[in-house]
Order: sequence, then C-alpha cells, then structure tokens
Amino acid sequence: MSHTLFFLVHFLQKIPVKIQYFEQERDMIVNRLETDTLKEIKSACACLFSEAAAKSDRFLETLSIDMVKRAYRRNARVHHPDMKGPHAVNEVTSDRFLAIQHSYEVLVGFLEERNPASGIAMSGGKIIAVGGAKGGIGKSVISANLGIYLASLGLKCVLVDLDLGGSNLHLYLGYRSILQHTINDYLKKRVDSLEDVMIQSEYGPILIGGDSSELGSANIDFMKKMKLIKAINAIEADCIILDLGGDTSYNILDFFLQADHGIVVTTRDSASYIGAYHFLKAAMYRKLNRLSGMESRSGEEKNTSMESFIRQVTTSDNGQGSRTISELIAATRDEHPEYLSTVMKAVWGFNPYLIVNRVPHGTGPEEVAGKIQNVAKRWLAREIRLLGSIGRHPDVERSAIDLVPAIVRYPKSPFSMEIAAIAKRLLTPGNR
Repeated sequence: MSHTLFFLVHFLQKIPVKIQYFEQERDMIVNRLETDTLKEIKSACACLFSEAAAKSDRFLETLSIDMVKRAYRRNARVHHPDMKGPHAVNEVTSDRFLAIQHSYEVLVGFLEERNPASGIAMSGGKIIAVGGAKGGIGKSVISANLGIYLASLGLKCVLVDLDLGGSNLHLYLGYRSILQHTINDYLKKRVDSLEDVMIQSEYGPILIGGDSSELGSANIDFMKKMKLIKAINAIEADCIILDLGGDTSYNILDFFLQADHGIVVTTRDSASYIGAYHFLKAAMYRKLNRLSGMESRSGEEKNTSMESFIRQVTTSDNGQGSRTISELIAATRDEHPEYLSTVMKAVWGFNPYLIVNRVPHGTGPEEVAGKIQNVAKRWLAREIRLLGSIGRHPDVERSAIDLVPAIVRYPKSPFSMEIAAIAKRLLTPGNR
C-alpha cells in the first residue's frame, strides 16, 4: 500500500469502503475510494486547482500544503469580496469565496492527517547542486530521478534547470515541448517571482524549467545572477535540486557554491573524470577568490587586501592555479596570519560529493573515484566523498528516449535502488 493511500485510509476514519487497486507500469498505486470524504477532497481540488487536477490520482499523491496555500492566495486575490468593490459584491461572489475557504480547510486538514511529522528532512541543508565540467554525463537524468524519489518520500522538492544554455531537465520529467513559462520569464521581468514559473510535474517534483532556444539565455549578467540566487534561496521547499550546465563558468561555479550539498558527476571516461577534478578545483579557487563577494555565503565583510593576497597566491599571470591549497594555507600563516581563520574556514567548508555514472557491469567506481580523490587530497587538501555510483542500464537509456523517468517506469530496477541509496545518504543525519 502506498504512503498516500495509507494516510488517506486513516483520514477516512475506518469508513467501510471498497478499495480496488492495481500496479501500473509506472508502479503507481491508483486507488478508487468512492466515499463522501474523498469526493469532498476532489471537489476541493477542483475548486482551488482545476477539474483535471481533481480527476488525477497522481496529483493527489503529490499535493502539498504549500501548494494549497499558494492556490488559496491566488484564488482569494480574484474572488475576495473586498477586491470587487462595494457595488460589485453579490451573492455569487460571496458563495464563491466561501467555497474557496472551505476547500482550503478540507485540503489542509487532509494533508496534515496524511503527512504527520515524519522526521524525514534533508541533513545539513536543503539545496543540492548537481554539476560537472562536461556535458552528456547524466546530470539531468540524475537530478530528475533523484527529485522524483525525494518527492515520493513526502518531501516538497523543487527542481531548477540552471543549465541556462542547454536547458533540457523538463524532458526527463516528460515534457516534450518548450515550456510555456520558464526561468527566462523571471530573469527578463515578465513575471514577478520564481513562484510564477513553477510547474507541478506529473511525477512529483515542482519544476522551474529553462528555455535555451531564447537568444542570450545563457549570458546573464552579475545582477541577474544575484537576483536568481536570492530567489532560489527564498524558495519554500524541503529540498531544492539545481541541475547545472557542463562547464566551469563563473555563473555555474557560483550556483554550485550556493548549495548545501554539491555533487559532481563523472563517468569512467578519461575526459569526464579529468573534467570532474577541474570542476572541483575551479569551484574551490572561485570560493577562495570571492570570499567577500556578493555571491559568497561566507558572510565576510569586504576585504580587498585579503582578496588581493589570495588571488596573487592562487593564480599566475596566465590565470592558472599556481599553488596547492596547502601552499596557500602555509603562505597565509607566514605572511598574513590575520587571514588564516577565514581561509581555513572556507577550505574546511568545501565538502562536495562524487557520483560515478554509467559504471559497466562487473566493475566498480573505486578506480575512477580513487583517482579524483587522490588528486583532490593532494591539490585541494580535501577528502571528496563518494556519494554513490550508477551502473550502465539499458532501461535508463530507453527512458531517456521515451521521456518517462526510469525510476517511475522501473521502480524496482537496480537504477532505482541506486538512486534511492544516494538519496538516503543525503537524508542521513551527520553525513558530512
């Protein structure tokens, strides 16, 4: 019996009902509880959302209190009697508003009963960034399926497509065409907030999608980047997954550094794992060189002298890193001990994870992970933890073609178990 079905039965307070369920290809338990209470819940969905939402069992599975609150505010702005003016208020307006209030109370009551405090929460922060210095290594597939799994646990999960020049995350959630509303609408002030471009996906997570077909979509300036970072941090959700582009541009690195959990994806290909290390190195050096920048999370006050010193030690004339982090720490201790605690805090606060994707059957991720970990330890003075690995699965490739998430189509497959294991490590207290 599904998580939602269990709590719905409890909510009905043991009213005798006929329960008929079957397992579809997507492993969704579709229930048809024909009771007055369920009819009231679906009627409330129709009132606050739409008739289509009311008829969708999947919509009921993914409904959250936050979604209900947003729908209530949206409807109340339109139908509240005070918004109509003294001469426009009539019986129809009042009845409509009363129906909206009643629907809100019904749905919040149901959801509070369905989702009592379960103790499930992200450990160490809610923002997860999935990056890597190479395209085509599976970042979007991992982001989409990880988000679906976390949403299936009852968490409100928001997926944000930050591959602004190559947006395709929506494809892995089943959207075959360009989205009607995207992150570009927010950046270009066509809407007021990110909430206005959020889409409740069919499979659980809320999507903030992109549209790279729009000219210049990847080239956002500094202030737009800061506006976007601020808006993402303000999203009300249990977890937020950022799907990043496959490069080491400043924007991508700054998005990555905003995360509480940074994940770097690689495959066993030499170009991929070399790129993964370069991504890690670029992120570390970007963090150190922007300790008091607006995009930094360090909280440090502007200190141009410290920034100049770190830049001088960590870069050479051609812009390439010239010293290891251990050498930077030693130089700081010798030349500017007053900066040492700030530098050490930044270094020890850099704790990204590694996922090795498309591991062939019969082999393990240890060889590739070990290479990256050894180089990172030597040059970055950090231990890069292996969060998990994902095998090479034909069903994942088929799902990418069919645009149906593999974790939905094949919920008991090895791939789904690997995604679940990765999620559970992120949810484990003290996993840092």
